[in-house]
Amino acid sequence: MKILVLNFIMPFVILLVGSMFKKHPVSDMSSQNGYNTPASRKSQARWDYAQEIAPDIFISLGKTLGIIEAVCCFILLFFEVSPTNSVMIGNGIGVAFLIYGFYDIDSRIEKKFADDE
Repeated sequence: MKILVLNFIMPFVILLVGSMFKKHPVSDMSSQNGYNTPASRKSQARWDYAQEIAPDIFISLGKTLGIIEAVCCFILLFFEVSPTNSVMIGNGIGVAFLIYGFYDIDSRIEKKFADDE
C-alpha cells in the first residue's frame, strides 16, 4: 500500500511547477525558463500571455489530479488491484493530465492570437 504514494508525485510536481511559475514569472523569452513551447515563443505577446495563464491552469490541474488520484487509489484498493497495476494506472492518468495541460494552454494561446497569422 505504501507504493500507492507514488501516484501523488505527478499532482505534487504539477502543483509545484504552477506555484513556481506564479511566484517567479518569467518575462524574458531568451532565458528558456517559464512556460516554453513553440506556441508561446512565436512572439513576446504570446510569451507574456502564456506566462500569465499557465500557472493557474497547472495549479488547477494539480489539485484536480490529486483528488482523482486519491479516489482512484481507494477504488483500486476496494477491487484489490495489485499495487503495481495501481501505480501504472495512476501514472497513466497523471501523464494524461500533464499532456492535457500543455494542450489546453497552447490551444488558448492559438485561439487568442489567431488573428496574428
